[in-house]
Amino acid sequence: MHKIRRAVEVLFVLTLAALLIGGVVFVAGQAVALVAGQGDWLELLNETIKPPMCIAASICAISGFLLSYKRHQNQEQPQEAGAR
Repeated sequence: MHKIRRAVEVLFVLTLAALLIGGVVFVAGQAVALVAGQGDWLELLNETIKPPMCIAASICAISGFLLSYKRHQNQEQPQEAGAR
């Protein structure tokens, strides 16, 4: 079970990093495209960078939920055992 949790943690960190880097590139690219007045660049950013960012955000959210759920479950068990 510990190996699964570790794999989910690694997945969370990798997708979070990809999401943050993609977000910086996306926003910086939009700013450059707006300043340069290039609408085609905005379309290119939306078609190339946005879909992988959305996938990374979804995977990151699901893995984060799984990590928080498992941690919460582990925290409750020692309290119940101490009360008995």
